[in-house]
Amino acid sequence: MTLDPVSRSLVAIDIEKYSSRDNLGQEELRKALRGVCEEAFTRIGVTPDARQDQGDAFLFLIRPDVTKASLVSDLVRELITALRLSNRNWRPEARMRLRVAVHAGEVHLDGTGYAGESVVAVMRLIEADPLKDALRTAPDDLAVIVSEQMYRDVVRQGYRGIDPSDYARVHASRKEFAQPAWIRVPGTRPPEPRGSGVQPPAPVPGGMPLTWPATFNGPTSFGGHAAGRDVNISGRDLSTGERPRDV
Repeated sequence: MTLDPVSRSLVAIDIEKYSSRDNLGQEELRKALRGVCEEAFTRIGVTPDARQDQGDAFLFLIRPDVTKASLVSDLVRELITALRLSNRNWRPEARMRLRVAVHAGEVHLDGTGYAGESVVAVMRLIEADPLKDALRTAPDDLAVIVSEQMYRDVVRQGYRGIDPSDYARVHASRKEFAQPAWIRVPGTRPPEPRGSGVQPPAPVPGGMPLTWPATFNGPTSFGGHAAGRDVNISGRDLSTGERPRDV
């Protein structure tokens, strides 16, 4: 008999360049990661439903009575704090650096592990090249990626003071997995997109400054101060300085 799946939030946490350490170094990193995760979950008052050990990564399953917003906001904040305290005991070049992925969905529990597309997705997100690239310059030694679903349901809504403009949309592709996702590097702002085609307003005849009223409606793929929202622009005709009649 096939058991019905259960709904869970999923948090994957992975150590950067784990395999480059020797055996004792890997053991020390695993101990440090356990301590950081335990401290962060304790500080937000959450006990994971289950933990799967991936060697250089942990996968946590969180029951649905824990809000997703608390994971995206509070857990990430406490992971940064616990990681900073842990890294005080390491040489700068040996400090632990983490990639964090947050997703949610249906999971099959078979008594020995977990199965389902959601599990595959969060583990692919944690390995996405854009996240690895983002971590290389992360001032807090941590970068986080959330799925499109998590962005839509939590980040874009601004729960718990989350700022959608802190997130940049990326294409996460790994093996057979290919989906949009959103990356945040705490302590930085998303870079302006290259080749986005977005240009500053041009002056109109007579030197009058051009203003562009804008409305914001849903997710978009570019960063900057309006990241996380579509920008529908209406304004003056650039050639005449006149407003369109239907505006």
